[in-house]
Amino acid sequence: MARSLEERRMIFSNRVSFWLAGFCLAAWAPMIPYVKDRFALDEHDLGLLLLCVGIGSFISMPTSGYLSSRFGCRLPIYAAAFVVAACLVGIPWITDINVLRVVLFVMGIAAVALDVISNINAALAEQVSKRNIMSGLHGLYSVGGFCGALSVTFLLSINLPLGWTGVYAAVLLVAGILLGGRYLFTTVHIPKDDSEATEDSADGAAAGQGAASTEAKGSVLRHYFHPMVLFMGVMCFIMFMTEGSILDWSGVFLHSERGVSLEHAGYGYAAFAIAMTVCRLLGDRVVTTFGRSKVIIIGTLCIVCGFTLAVMVPSLITALLGFVLIGIGASNVVPQLVSICAKIPEVPTHISVTVVNAIGFTGVLIGPALIGFLAHAITLPKTYLVQAFLVFCVTVMSIMLMRVLKKKLPDAIGGKKH
Repeated sequence: MARSLEERRMIFSNRVSFWLAGFCLAAWAPMIPYVKDRFALDEHDLGLLLLCVGIGSFISMPTSGYLSSRFGCRLPIYAAAFVVAACLVGIPWITDINVLRVVLFVMGIAAVALDVISNINAALAEQVSKRNIMSGLHGLYSVGGFCGALSVTFLLSINLPLGWTGVYAAVLLVAGILLGGRYLFTTVHIPKDDSEATEDSADGAAAGQGAASTEAKGSVLRHYFHPMVLFMGVMCFIMFMTEGSILDWSGVFLHSERGVSLEHAGYGYAAFAIAMTVCRLLGDRVVTTFGRSKVIIIGTLCIVCGFTLAVMVPSLITALLGFVLIGIGASNVVPQLVSICAKIPEVPTHISVTVVNAIGFTGVLIGPALIGFLAHAITLPKTYLVQAFLVFCVTVMSIMLMRVLKKKLPDAIGGKKH
């Protein structure tokens, strides 16, 4: 019973961290038009300003693994939440554009550190609890995003001053992490299997730390360039690029190809986002029943069907249905790839999760731009078909990966037995 209570607390703290990770950047989004108006920015200058968040995010990716290795997960997550909270409080009062650039850069670093280290903690929680929890946690990230965007938008719509809106978001962040984050992991050096656990018990905690130190000195680069980790990183890159293609281009597709008015073009992304969030919240049960292998392969095929349906059938209803299929398919692929990479015995969890997230997140940063260049060259519908082909490549890569894992790491892909 005590162990069950400990596991529930551990998982609850991870749920809080994921919800807050989704909330924090979404809470900033409704403030962007106010910033644009205050500094009289055109679209080009606003894009350069927002790039500060992206640059900070990109820098934060590789450093998050080091921070978690050095300090565990709890302390960096606490620090990241406090930094983002301070940024949200300060943004409404900043009058110097250069100061704002620095604040947004710092916020990008902290927000992504909160996200990545929460993923590392989740991978460790799965190993300790022997439960599939990654999909549900990613679902809570999406729920946090909805709550952040909707609540801040509501407060601004009832004419609450922007400064007090920033205070609201900051207080929620700080209170949430202080009240809910106390059971996050204080170390990442957790055995990945029972044999390691037995060995660690025999050697003692000090010996385990010494082994980790020796390993860090002798083979860190080998861990970062482990072929299987890079392989899954490429798969996540394509999946993140798929999500970005819907986020940034679904409205354009509906408006230009299906004749939807601009004010209603956002329904495409809404259909995708709702389907993905619901399926992520249900994903842990699905993965436990059917196994990660089937979820990943069927999910990617579902995305291929969604893109094909949206492009090939000239109807608004089928386009929306296609985006729903893409949301259903994309919901659980990345969370399960993160779970699998965390179980590779030769690579420390904090390194494998960081590398896969870093490569994948690159797809969010540069994917929409690549899609734009390709759409200019061959039209957007054909670009979506190219995206479908890339996701089909992920299907093939998944089959190859599962064949290797079935022999090498069967527990990473199983269903109910896991």
